[in-house]
Order: sequence, then structure tokens, then C-alpha cells
Amino acid sequence: MNTTHISRQRGQGLVECMMGMTLSLLVVMSAFSAFAWIQRSQTILQSQMDTHQRMHTAIQGVRDRAQRAGAPELKLDSQGFASLAYLPLTVSGNDSQLQLMQFRSLTPADCQGHQASTQYWLQDDFRKNSSSEFTCKDSARSNSTYQALIEQVDEVRFRYAQTMNTPGTPAASQRMQWRTAAQVTDWHAIRAVQWCLQVRTNALTLTTPGLSCNKLTPLKNGTMAWRSVLQFSHVSP
Repeated sequence: MNTTHISRQRGQGLVECMMGMTLSLLVVMSAFSAFAWIQRSQTILQSQMDTHQRMHTAIQGVRDRAQRAGAPELKLDSQGFASLAYLPLTVSGNDSQLQLMQFRSLTPADCQGHQASTQYWLQDDFRKNSSSEFTCKDSARSNSTYQALIEQVDEVRFRYAQTMNTPGTPAASQRMQWRTAAQVTDWHAIRAVQWCLQVRTNALTLTTPGLSCNKLTPLKNGTMAWRSVLQFSHVSP
């Protein structure tokens, strides 16, 4: 046996063992850190998706009601002649509340999906309540109550597009002006509504903050503002 070769063989020293353990620990910590980052990213993404879904549901509901608002009712007289009946008013409200009128014969269900009304028409009433919920009800029915469409609402703002021309002016030459509710002089001349909905979520970080609904301060982290225009297609020019 070669004793010289055997004498040169030796194990790892304490320093090498400590370095190996340190490197192994660093690898394990990096893996746990990456896993925690992935899990947090998934939580944030899921929260954002949930917020977008809640906003989409509420927004689509209001949009559907606005598209039907003011639609005329076809009526037949005793001799069988047809005519169109129009609502006395299509839209009304203020800077934080919107009311839309519908013929019950054309839209039997209210904004909550209920068909309990016996009135000739129904009036959808959309507003933010004291519990930070965006709600609606049929205000033409005395026993109706508000129901939440979306929670965690920081602010709701409405502005109104009013035509500034005299009746009979061709639609192509009409002028419209965006106004607050206090500035509206004729609710029959409203042709569209600009709507801003500001919702709060705990998992949203804004790299470039946008404007809030009141346009006075930037959005804080954890909130998002959605803006849209609701056009009344059944309103006469």
C-alpha cells in the first residue's frame, strides 16, 4: 500500500464547512424570498382583478340603464293608429346622484332586477351612501330601498352635457357644453352624462398617480378612478 498517498488525504476543515453552510443558507433564503414575492404578486393581481370585476359589473349596469333611458313607448289608439309616447323627463340629478326614467312597459325590471313596480314608469336612482357604497333603487316606488352595487367607493361624480341651441336646430350644428348640476338650466336638453367612479383597494400601488374624481388632488395609493360618458340615444335632438 502506498502510505505516501494515504497521508496526503484529508477532510474539509471547519472554515470550509462554515462557508458551505453559509452558501446553502443563502440559496434557501433566496428561494423563500422569491416564493414570497411571487405569492405577494399573485395576491395583488387577484385583488386588482376583483376590483376591476366589481367596477365592471356596476358600470355595465348603469350603462345598460342609460341606453334605455327615455325610450318612447308605442301606443295604439281606439282606431288602431300608432303613436309614440315620451317620458316627461329622461334624466335628472346632482353632482353625486343620477336619476334615469324608463317606461315600465319597455323595461319591467328596475336597476336591482326587481319587477315589483305597478307604476306607469320607473325611475332609477343611483348614488353613494354613507357606508361608501354605490347604490340604486326605483325611487318611483315608495317601498323600495337602496341596494349596493359596489363597495369601497370613495367618490362619485356626475357632469352633464347640455345642448345650447334653440329647439329645431339640426343635430349636426348643435353645440353642447359640460356643466355641473347647479349650472344646468334645462334638464330636457341633457344629451349625455360624464361619470367618475373612484374605488378603494388595498393592493394597488400607483407608480404615476392619476387625478381623483374631484380633480383637485392626485389619487392616493390604494384607489383607482374610472371615467366614462353615458349617452342618451333615445333623447330627441
